[in-house]
Amino acid sequence: MYSDLKARIVEVARFLEEKGLNHGRSGNISVRIPGVNHVLITPSGLVKSRLNIGDIVVVDENGAVVEGRNKPSSEINLHLAIYRARMDVNAVIHAHTIYATALAVARRPLPVIIEEAVLILGGDIRVAEFAPYGTTQLAENAVRALEGRKSALLANHGVVSIGESLEDAVEALVLTERLSQIYVLSELLTNGRTPLVPDQAVTRLLRK
Repeated sequence: MYSDLKARIVEVARFLEEKGLNHGRSGNISVRIPGVNHVLITPSGLVKSRLNIGDIVVVDENGAVVEGRNKPSSEINLHLAIYRARMDVNAVIHAHTIYATALAVARRPLPVIIEEAVLILGGDIRVAEFAPYGTTQLAENAVRALEGRKSALLANHGVVSIGESLEDAVEALVLTERLSQIYVLSELLTNGRTPLVPDQAVTRLLRK
């Protein structure tokens, strides 16, 4: 069932490892099947870059396993909460990228430093309040931080990016990490005084 989508999830997991956007057993990826109430999600505890399509788990909207030999990701609550809150979202990627995670550990939101942040991500990227991994509280905090955005930082944890499709979610994750890197470097160069895109420019972009 859903072999093509499972193969695509496996490809994305390998891509994230190759590009340094995730590592080892960390992170998770899911795709929602609209109208069927099924979610495909990576398994818990396995090295993501070594997955095959038989490792991907299919769950229902409550997280019960419909198909698969593995246990769903420990962050299943995070993925399902996002899908319940955001009907425009059909893919979720949670990863432990270096620069975005550094901001998450420092509890530093990612401001609008480049116009792409507004055009693609919806604006500044907020930090979701800390909660232990896998908990419903973490899921609720992430949903709040994602309001009107395509990415959020998870305090002392990592980053979550969303999209209408898996490709959209990958684009959001890649851009979030790129902007995080630019911001960290800019803060070093400007002694913490990074110039931001003016508010009026942000407002104009949001109206487009």
